[in-house]
Amino acid sequence: MANEAVLMVETELPVMMTCANGAGIEKGTVLAMTDPMTVAASTAANDLFGGIAAEEKIANDGKTKIAVYFGGIFKMKVGATASTVGKPQVVDGANLVADAAAGDNDLGYSIGKALETGANTETILVFVGKGNC
Repeated sequence: MANEAVLMVETELPVMMTCANGAGIEKGTVLAMTDPMTVAASTAANDLFGGIAAEEKIANDGKTKIAVYFGGIFKMKVGATASTVGKPQVVDGANLVADAAAGDNDLGYSIGKALETGANTETILVFVGKGNC
């Protein structure tokens, strides 16, 4: 998979979330959340952050639960918009991050805080977690 989020420091244990049996989700995939407590691979900018897959989920394997990280320090790839150290980050497409715009945190888009500055396609460390936005 391209641009997967790589766990560098585990600060929280993963949480079990619901997913579709037919979904194939690779470890390190940035996830989008829907109701109730359900996740799928994020594909668009400003998807509601549903965590980062802590394990691989094979399509049609009969499982409808997946372990998901909502906290930790991850190495992540910067999307089309730069990321700035200390700024809240949002999903910027499939497995990409960018600086949040005004109001993004209130809308549930923020995923954490950049620990480094990075330009398009660079990798940076992001402290993932709602307490870090």
